[in-house]
Amino acid sequence: MRKFILKIIPVILLFFLCTFCVQAAPVIKINGLEFDNSGNVVIVNSLGKVFPSSMQTPEDNDKSDKIPKNLITKGILTNPDRIFVDISNAVLSGTSRTYVLKNSHITSVKISQFSTNPHVVRIVFEHDKNFHAGDFSIFANDRQIIFKLSNTLISSEKFKTVYNNMTSGERKAQEYEATTYWSEFKQKIQNIVNVSNTTPNQSLQINTTSDYTYKDVKTDEKDGIMKSNFHLAKVEAVKNGLMIKGSGNLSLKSSFMLDNPSRLVIDLENTVVAQALRNKTYTIPNSKPLVSNGQVAQREILRVGQNNQTTARLVIQGENAKEYRVVVSPDLQGLFIAKRGDILNSKLTQTTSEILNYTASHSAADLDVVNITFSNPVAFTMFEENSKFYLDLQNVADLNKYALDVLHKNPDFKGITAQKIATEKTRVIFNLNSSTAINAQVSPDSKEIRIYFKKRSQTQTKETPPAKKEEKEEKPQRPSTIKQMYSVVIDPGHGGADVGATREGVYEKDITLEVSKLLEKYLKKQDVYTHLTRETDKTVELAERSDFSNKINPNVFISIHVNSSVKEDIIGLETHWYHPNSLDFAKIVHKNFASSRNLSKWETKDRGLFQSKFYVINHTNAPAILVEIGFISNPFERKLLVGNKRQEEIAKSIAEGIMEYLKSQK
Repeated sequence: MRKFILKIIPVILLFFLCTFCVQAAPVIKINGLEFDNSGNVVIVNSLGKVFPSSMQTPEDNDKSDKIPKNLITKGILTNPDRIFVDISNAVLSGTSRTYVLKNSHITSVKISQFSTNPHVVRIVFEHDKNFHAGDFSIFANDRQIIFKLSNTLISSEKFKTVYNNMTSGERKAQEYEATTYWSEFKQKIQNIVNVSNTTPNQSLQINTTSDYTYKDVKTDEKDGIMKSNFHLAKVEAVKNGLMIKGSGNLSLKSSFMLDNPSRLVIDLENTVVAQALRNKTYTIPNSKPLVSNGQVAQREILRVGQNNQTTARLVIQGENAKEYRVVVSPDLQGLFIAKRGDILNSKLTQTTSEILNYTASHSAADLDVVNITFSNPVAFTMFEENSKFYLDLQNVADLNKYALDVLHKNPDFKGITAQKIATEKTRVIFNLNSSTAINAQVSPDSKEIRIYFKKRSQTQTKETPPAKKEEKEEKPQRPSTIKQMYSVVIDPGHGGADVGATREGVYEKDITLEVSKLLEKYLKKQDVYTHLTRETDKTVELAERSDFSNKINPNVFISIHVNSSVKEDIIGLETHWYHPNSLDFAKIVHKNFASSRNLSKWETKDRGLFQSKFYVINHTNAPAILVEIGFISNPFERKLLVGNKRQEEIAKSIAEGIMEYLKSQK
């Protein structure tokens, strides 16, 4: 009998263990809360799949047969006024904490492990008397739980910007069509519960035991506070590239190249980088080693940083930096970075899609809108190159030639073409001109892409017809002397949160501003009209700089910068141009700036003229150049660049070159 009991005990234990495992519901781990910059959207930062299969009121909690896998309940409390939300089968990572909100009727949000058997995480929203309880709503799908605190916010079903080179003023174009997306994605989002305005009964009161205490902590990036639309939280190596992951709404800006060393810069607008990732460097898998003096220095790398308060910057450095592309994942929560060849040869998603239709229209006199719809969510790449905008669809097998032919019946849209670039990969090409601004948007389910093309106003040239010249003559006239007819826009590089290159506590932005002000002084002595894109230490976007110049329509545009290199021994002067109408201007300024006299006096080198596609000299209509006045990375040159004597001499020599060019054009 004893032997029988000893044999049966393990069986009984195994039975109970199996029963427990079957009955145990999945547990999600909650790391904290994330807030958007308005303080009106709160995202639960969680790990694990969420199962919000049904909802209940708190009064039903004792009915175990109704408890779903992840029950989300809500109640209202008074004295003080607050709303609480309980999430069952959830475990809070770390201690209880309090988030203090600004510029919101919600004054604070508290999160704690309310109980451990069962596991319940409680979130309490304390609010002032002006908060409308009817505005509070809860949304959830299998990936996340979201609290919406205001009905004035854009609905989650709206199209989201994923690529943009428009200024804030130009982006108002998208307001011409406030289309709401009502696809199947809307059914996936469940409004868990509507706030009840009835006074809660005693069963809704907060548990005052030790299970419900709060530890006030300082709110910072580590708690996942989002000051923007996207929170970049993770970088991981995958086959042939790197995967960038986060939460929120991704929005890319047009990328650009920098030289010495070669690097590709990718900016994410309205994005905050997690504190732990800032200034980190990652080796890119399958990348080509960098070789210096016969030695392998390092492979191509990715640097991650917070360029300014709302812009994240990804920098790919290496000999083949220009070969890299960025793919946006179908869930809009990740970026895949790899060489274009590796992207073409890789299957990036298991779902294949097809183009259902192309449509295009003139939404306004200066605004074209193109819509492309798909059968399934798409992964895509967007970039500008050679006066064209490219949309590479990474999982589209059929480009739908018939629908494209229908679109081409309108002669205004014959510039839109499509072609197969690899198996299950399609490229859509849009012809551009230098004055086109772009804002591309995608639906929440990645089944529709909408692209706005806004025509920027053209500045007038010397070949302007007489009638238009007469219109200009109606404006207030400048003084009649030859000298006073000149106008120059001076662009001090970087500024504000964008410090530029830096070494030993010396910032590029400070040197460029000082030299620009001295250049302005010398030009004013020649009775030249001068305009600075910034006169103080403030952040100015690249598009704002070129737009500023295009509105003024100056004779010339010059951007002042300080160079940098990973090698400290590199020194010298450079002048960059891009459009053909800028070449003569670049030659004359560089001849004066990098004269043999200056090279000898400054103990530096002439590194020459370069045709470079820097944003400001590419998007500025006037003859435009960018000068690099020395290397901040070289200790000797850096010491001279911060001195007033060298700055005065640089400004004077550049001014002489500008005047020589201006006089040669008369």
